Amino acid sequence: MKYLTSFLFGLLFLYANYDLSAQDSHRQKSIYPEGITVEYGIGSFAVTDEYISTEKYSGPFPYSSITWANLHSDYVYHLKIDFGNSSEIKNNNVSADIFQFTLNQGFSYALPKFTLFDNDTYLYLGPSAELYFYFNEQNIAVSGLDYTQSFALLISGGINSQIFYDLFDKLSIEGTLDFNVISFGFRMVDTEESDESPAKILTLLSANNVVFTLGPRYFFLDNLSVKAAHLFHLTRVDSWEPLLSAGDNVVFTLTYGF
Repeated sequence: MKYLTSFLFGLLFLYANYDLSAQDSHRQKSIYPEGITVEYGIGSFAVTDEYISTEKYSGPFPYSSITWANLHSDYVYHLKIDFGNSSEIKNNNVSADIFQFTLNQGFSYALPKFTLFDNDTYLYLGPSAELYFYFNEQNIAVSGLDYTQSFALLISGGINSQIFYDLFDKLSIEGTLDFNVISFGFRMVDTEESDESPAKILTLLSANNVVFTLGPRYFFLDNLSVKAAHLFHLTRVDSWEPLLSAGDNVVFTLTYGF
């Protein structure tokens, strides 16, 4: 994962200009939430996993994450772990246990500051490497010809971005967008009825893992801030029996910088 991140950075570096001389570097650094961030979200989740069923299952799905962000002179390193689990994902009277886990690391580089509606706006962009795991277990008794478990695993290289819209000295609007570009994917397959490989190289045409957040952040102190945001997570894998899932959460975060 480390080498994949470095490779993607090398490609990005050829096309990006990171000259920050025209920016207010102090504000650029103070607006980025450095340190440890803990996050909890409540919301809904929907999935159609055609390895098990063509029906859609949905229900409440809590979300938790922890992030470490470290500012350096010309980049930000961040490492994030998030997970969600629910046994209340249902289709009529049939329920399923859904578990999701993501490990993401990346580097973000500040692009030149610009003005939007008379307010300063700061944009960060960089490469990332990610491991995403999904597991679905149906809570039903089945015959030997039916399937009650399914999983998907994506090891991806992608792009991460953050934007900070400076409203006031202590209040900003923060948005993030992370997505994969190329992935090494694994999927459960029926080895008795198919000789399809459980492992494949996947592009954006066959697999997407996208996370988008948007919300206000308030700084109580230079090193202590809170944020409330909307989080949307979309996963699509089409190279095997199709998998499509979407999570829609309201999340609350607390960030403390050392």
